[in-house]
Amino acid sequence: MVSVNMLLFNSEYMDFGEMDRCCHHYGALFWYAERLAMSKQSSNPKFSKCCLQGKISVPLFPSPPVLLQNLLSGIDPRSRHFFEHIRTYNSMFAFTSLGGKVDANMNDGGGPSQFVISGQNYHRIGSLLPTEGQKPKFAQLYIYDTKNEVANRMGHFSERSSRSSLDQSLVNDLMKMIDESNVFAKTFRRVRDHIEDGVENVALRLFHNRHQNPNSYNLPNVDEVAALIVGDFDSSDCGRDIIIRTQNGYLQRIPKYHVSFLPLQYPIIFPYGNGKYAKGISFSIESTNDCDWKREGVSFREWVAFRLQERGNECNMLIRSRRLLQKFVVDCYSMIESGRLFFYRNRQHIIRREVLSGIQEAIDRGDTNAATIGSRIMLPSSFTGGRRYMFNNCQDAMAICKAFGYPDLFITMTCNPKWPEIERQIAKHGLSTYERPDIACRVLRAKLDQLMADFRKGEFFGKTMAGTLTFVSY
Repeated sequence: MVSVNMLLFNSEYMDFGEMDRCCHHYGALFWYAERLAMSKQSSNPKFSKCCLQGKISVPLFPSPPVLLQNLLSGIDPRSRHFFEHIRTYNSMFAFTSLGGKVDANMNDGGGPSQFVISGQNYHRIGSLLPTEGQKPKFAQLYIYDTKNEVANRMGHFSERSSRSSLDQSLVNDLMKMIDESNVFAKTFRRVRDHIEDGVENVALRLFHNRHQNPNSYNLPNVDEVAALIVGDFDSSDCGRDIIIRTQNGYLQRIPKYHVSFLPLQYPIIFPYGNGKYAKGISFSIESTNDCDWKREGVSFREWVAFRLQERGNECNMLIRSRRLLQKFVVDCYSMIESGRLFFYRNRQHIIRREVLSGIQEAIDRGDTNAATIGSRIMLPSSFTGGRRYMFNNCQDAMAICKAFGYPDLFITMTCNPKWPEIERQIAKHGLSTYERPDIACRVLRAKLDQLMADFRKGEFFGKTMAGTLTFVSY
């Protein structure tokens, strides 16, 4: 219950200051308000969002090629045009296609640019050569009719760019940069050379995991990522590898945790074809000696969180890619959710024990048709945003209301892109707020934590009698 005479609000804005605190392990920058709870009063705060206090050991991004570095830093006079069409240029040189349904209706000019997808998200790759009568797409552009490659690329993607025409000189320079730097481009060029020499029965095998250490700082070479198969390859066992045949007339999906999944889709962010995620990435030696640490490897969510950090000792092409960053974050989030759903799908025999201990429970829920019993996929209450998760939170809230009474106020907190912390940080790189959604989310979370601390300890509404943690949507 609220005592009106105890509403004592501070009229001054609480500014968190500069993002100048540094993680001691890999140099990630933080606001002081993002420190761990156990170091709230410490002059030497600890942070965990980047590397779990040193448990995650992932190589930093290497310095990008000179052309890409000049474009991202604004030195090149074509930088503004490049940033406006960075998604188009990335798709122009991508080896795979995005299989999700992209909703472009949100970008009607009435607000900041957004990237919205619906349905199931996946990446697909076709054959090495297009079928007769079809135009080459994505990886096929690295092999088919390379004498007119620039015209083929611009002809395929210029129709999607309605604001202005693409820069032919920039397309040519990007193509040379990728040919010189990207290990996958070199692989597909090698296939082109064999096809031009008259070899017809050829296939390309992309390895799921090679001998290269995922924690290695060395750039990969051609033999480490792919193998060229010439002759009879129909009986070859691909396993988890991906075999791309000369002409098969259909698209195949790239497994979401294949080591080449992201570098094939984002050649602008991963210009060398490295920086990939692999399930073989292990935790640091110190964490493996910790008896309380049970997991064997770094999860994909932890890997993405590591990559999204801003560091003074790293030229992070990801956080500087503006609109392409939006697409990358949405793509990775869908991969994380897909992985969680796959985990629960394969463990239904454990999850269903909570609710299906017998036939009577199924009848009580309305499953009177025996054919439907055991066929549905159920999500546990630990799945954030799921039906049972929301129901449990509602039950907790109702229990609190029953014991202490119903609330008098319903407070909603949203993010203001004009907050000084956000504007100062993005102004350092000449960006807009929507081009760094990670910064807005981090400041909102820090201010929400501060608001809840004020409610619990500051006694603005009187002494806190009860409370519960609920789902927060960003």
